[in-house]
Amino acid sequence: MQLRQYLDNFRNSIEKFEVFGLSEKTEIKEEIRPGKQAVINIHVSLINETNLYLRAYIDARYKINLISYAFQYQKKNGQLIFRYDNAAHKPKLSSKYHKHLSDGDIVETDMPDIAKLVDEIIDSF
Repeated sequence: MQLRQYLDNFRNSIEKFEVFGLSEKTEIKEEIRPGKQAVINIHVSLINETNLYLRAYIDARYKINLISYAFQYQKKNGQLIFRYDNAAHKPKLSSKYHKHLSDGDIVETDMPDIAKLVDEIIDSF
């Protein structure tokens, strides 16, 4: 998959909130960098007074690789509902891909697919 295709898929997945009438406002900022790299930042305000923040640094030189990402879903007051990220932790986790839950637990998971993440949020409505 090419970088442009990946970014288009990312945007199309986020647009599902609008199609379903669940978003109040969506902000998407993309920066294409030399060497088949990109940074994408997205903020979606949803009608149930929650916010989705997505940040990803993508390297597509050989294949699509999310170098770093944080996909955070939270209440309007900032209370975490969940966050997928690949940040390093101490003590070290056995997998770099993980999900933070609202109760403070961290569970190992696969790297999130943006379409599945959007569906996870839509299913919670």
